[in-house]
Amino acid sequence: MNVKSVLKNIKDIDKKIYMIMKNGIKFSFVFCLIAVFILAIYCGSSIPSTYNIGVSLFKSSLFFLISFVICGYAFNNIIKTR
Repeated sequence: MNVKSVLKNIKDIDKKIYMIMKNGIKFSFVFCLIAVFILAIYCGSSIPSTYNIGVSLFKSSLFFLISFVICGYAFNNIIKTR
């Protein structure tokens, strides 16, 4: 599978799956902004638990973002092969 076929498959994603992916990416982005805000608070206060919370939220938001994209792509391929 080359890059052109992957990009073609992404352009042809089902509308329902696309909406779920779009909302999931928005959710992950907001989650990421909250984590960045918490890390910015850490720069001013230097409380170690704030750093741990911010980094954990940031990792989780990136994981959710990747999961929504990969699962959306996989479900789209499953639906097309049916």
